[in-house]
Formats: sequence, C-alpha cells, structure tokens
Amino acid sequence: MPGSKPLVHHRIGGWLPRDHEVLRRWLDKKIGFVERSGKAPRDWHPVIQEFKALIEGNPILYMDFHQMFEQVPTKPPYDKDPTGKPQVRDYLVMLSLFDHIITTAPEYEDNDLVGFPVNAILDWPMGTSAGQAAFANPSVNMHFKKMFDAWTRFLTSYDSTYVLTTADNGWFGGPASGVMPDFSETFICDPSDPSGHYGFKSWDDFFTRRFREDLRPVANSDNDDVINSGCESKVYCIAKQIKMNDKFWLKGEPYSLHHMLNGDPLTKHFEGGTIYQAFLSALSYHRWNSPVNGVVKKIVMVPGTYYLESPSMGFVNPEGPDPGAPNNSQGFITQTAARALIFIESSNPNIGLMCMVVVGMAEVSTCQVTAYETMKVVKGQEIGMFHFGGSTHCLIFRPQTNVNFEVEKGDSVLLNAKIATVSAA
Repeated sequence: MPGSKPLVHHRIGGWLPRDHEVLRRWLDKKIGFVERSGKAPRDWHPVIQEFKALIEGNPILYMDFHQMFEQVPTKPPYDKDPTGKPQVRDYLVMLSLFDHIITTAPEYEDNDLVGFPVNAILDWPMGTSAGQAAFANPSVNMHFKKMFDAWTRFLTSYDSTYVLTTADNGWFGGPASGVMPDFSETFICDPSDPSGHYGFKSWDDFFTRRFREDLRPVANSDNDDVINSGCESKVYCIAKQIKMNDKFWLKGEPYSLHHMLNGDPLTKHFEGGTIYQAFLSALSYHRWNSPVNGVVKKIVMVPGTYYLESPSMGFVNPEGPDPGAPNNSQGFITQTAARALIFIESSNPNIGLMCMVVVGMAEVSTCQVTAYETMKVVKGQEIGMFHFGGSTHCLIFRPQTNVNFEVEKGDSVLLNAKIATVSAA
C-alpha cells in the first residue's frame, strides 16, 4: 500500500517473546519438568496416546516427525538450549510436553508473554519442509483439534484459575500489571473477589474478558457510510483487486479468494474486491463486533490447519525462518487455517454483501460465532469471540464497494473505531 508505515515483523503479533533466549529458557524449564516427572507414554493423556499412535502407525508421518527436528540447522540459534541440549530432541519429547501442557494454564513469565506453548515448541520445526508436510496433513490437524478440545475443557474449568493471582507469575501480579495497566478499570472484573481470581470462573473466562461499558464507544453508529473496526487489532494489510485464484504461498502473500472462502458460492461476489486484514496480540480483547449495520446472511465454519506457515517464511527464506512462526504468514493462513466466515448484507447498498473472516492462529484456535443467520446486527454488536489462541481477521468487500480507508498498515485500531468510509461508485 503506497505510503504505508513499515511493519516490524519480528514477533509482530506479540504471541511469543521478542527475545528468543526467553523462549529457550522457558522451553528448557518445561523439558526439565517432564524429565523429572518420569511419566511414561502409557500414562499420558488418552488424546496424546492417540497422537503417538497416529505418528507411529503412518510411515510418512513417522518420517516427517523425525525429519522436522533433524532438518532444523545445527548452527545457533537453532541448535541447542542453554543447557547444551537440543531444544526438542524428537517427537516423543514433543508429545511429553504436549501431555504436560494440556493440563496446565499459561502463567505470566519473565515480563514477556510465552502465551502459546505449543507454538513455542514447534517454532523452528514449522519452518522445515518435513514440518510443513506434517502440519498440512488433515489427520494431524484432526488430532491437534482433539488435543485442543481436551485443553479447552481444562481451561474452562475452575481448576485453571490457579494462575489468576497476584503472584509474580500470575495474571494480576506486578509484571503482568506492567503490560496490562488499569486492568480493573478497563475490564469487567471483581478485584474484591475473596478467591483472588477477580471474579473470573476459569482461564477461558479471563481470556474472553469484556471491556467495561462505554470504554469502546461505537463510532458513527447511525452513519451507514462508515465502517468500524470489528476487533481490537493492528492493521496487517490492505489489498485491492483480489483474484479468485492466486499463488498464496509466495512471499508476497497474495490472497486467493476461492481458497480463503472455502469455495463458497458467495465467493464470486468478491472477485476483484478489497481485503482489510488486522491481527490481535496475545493481550488483546478477543471478542468481535459487527463492523456494519445489516443482516447476517450466512455463517460457515471451515476446518483447517493449526501450525502450517507459508513455505516462503521457512528455512528456504534467505533471511532465515520467521522466529514468530505464523506471524509473517498471516495472509497465507487466511486460506489454510481453521476459520469462520460471517457474510453480512449491509444496510448500505453501497457496501452490500461483505464478509468477515476470523482466523484462529495456533493453540486452541476456537472461533465461536454467537451471531446466527438472519440476525439483524448493528455496529458494535458482539458477534463472536476467539478462545485462547493467536488471531487475525479480515473484512472483504465487493469490487463495486468504493472503500476509502483512514488507517494504514501498522496502525493500532481500537474496537468500534472508524476505519473507513464508503461512497457511491
């Protein structure tokens, strides 16, 4: 986009620490924990035992899950952790870590957010050719979903509140308060809660917390010529004249509408149109609001990948792999990852049919749509949420929609804020 501000790509989503040494120390601690536990595979959670059986029962996957670790270069920073051991030695260590992770809630650590522990483990393997093959496999993604469903059950239980404390590794402690100042004034909660959990019933309840009333007023609520931000986010890309089919795996990350919208019959209305994409950080508000006034015409849930990044962002990249794994592949994953499509017919005929695409990135990646087909929506009305996971979203407009954006790449945008206006063609 001409005149756009440069976007710093190193861990742009804030999903993993900016300093890779923090991640390496964290990972070494996790490996040390599972080694000390002495837990045998037969004692792992049933879904992890199933994952092990899948890998070992399929010769291609067995090869891929060996090679993805072997293909990580032996030179720094990819070679060893601070103790001199390889960060993850093989798929059995990977699975033992998964077994530990799905019965724990993320702590706040090191003044840096290690909020996506599975992503941290797979950080470098995602950039290998074997990793890309494995993470594109439908059976692997089905097992990731099973694993995350089990994790979700834990994160929605009261037992997951043990990290919602004022301890240094708690989400209301001093370090966390430094990056989430004025938490009590910003979000609906109860600091006087005798349990110390600020009134949150679970980790998931904390993750999907709501803003206090009037904190994010709806801009131009009655002006149908104004399009608002549907998420608290940072602009990743604004692209025009989108093709129906394009080579979305290339470094430039062109959008491919047919794949992005999963071949839905409504896709034809958007060929040659405009896409606005913005991402949510790990500390963001994770609920979505309608960007326009109108009626929900169709909702489509699309299963997809969880840890597949663009091949151009892996070890084949002359600049090295993306240290934030999917961060620089956000355009790519809109065509491949698990996502929800919400088609809205705007009250303004100059906008007409539009589509909001919400994309789960890594970890649980649950996209919960609370709107329903035929539902009348107004700007600022909640229509869904992400449940624990990195996230990105797109707004797609028809070629006839003359969209004039007032934000650009790299801008931070508040929920319900004005991002664009439309005019008659």
